[in-house]
Amino acid sequence: MFSGIKMSDDIPTKEDFIRNSIDLDRSKGWELISASTIMKNEFKYSGAKFEIVQSYLHAIDILSNPSYNGSYNQNFKIVSLRSVWIPFLFLCRQAIELSLKNALELTNIEIKRPTHNIKELWDVFVKKNKTYIFEEEQCFIKRISVLVEVLNSLDNDGSHFRYSTSNNNDLYREKPYLINPKRFSDEVHSMALTLNSIDVSLFIR
Repeated sequence: MFSGIKMSDDIPTKEDFIRNSIDLDRSKGWELISASTIMKNEFKYSGAKFEIVQSYLHAIDILSNPSYNGSYNQNFKIVSLRSVWIPFLFLCRQAIELSLKNALELTNIEIKRPTHNIKELWDVFVKKNKTYIFEEEQCFIKRISVLVEVLNSLDNDGSHFRYSTSNNNDLYREKPYLINPKRFSDEVHSMALTLNSIDVSLFIR
């Protein structure tokens, strides 16, 4: 059934993958998946929301840095079937979606129905908070509106960077396009960090 695959008799146990422990000694190859889990209870909720966005942003940094991601010399014209850019765009989009949902919660705005459409979320955020957006912040709003438009055009439902086809087996990526990873990384960082630093004292509605 599995042609050309060398089989191993080394069958792992569940404990080879995961264990319940707060031993922070990484020398044996174990990593703590979430630091917010060891925070005091009063900080766990906000810590978890901040932590997951920060984790996505850190992964974006790693993938967009050639010294980390093993990218080929940029002077070479290379087509790779193991490109990092699809997961990179997934991380960018996910960081934006989570940051928008955090921002909506911080500003006490309820979404009427669950959605993964980041343009819908962004439009609601801007519309509901227009009286709180200062004049000097308009440039930021315009910049991020462009980022949201671009990401939404590439993936309007949160599925396009997770799968190759839709439920109807339609290809998500039929035509080639190029991306500028640094520009994506810069703008996603700017938006995510700003949206997670809202002055909540303004929004006691």
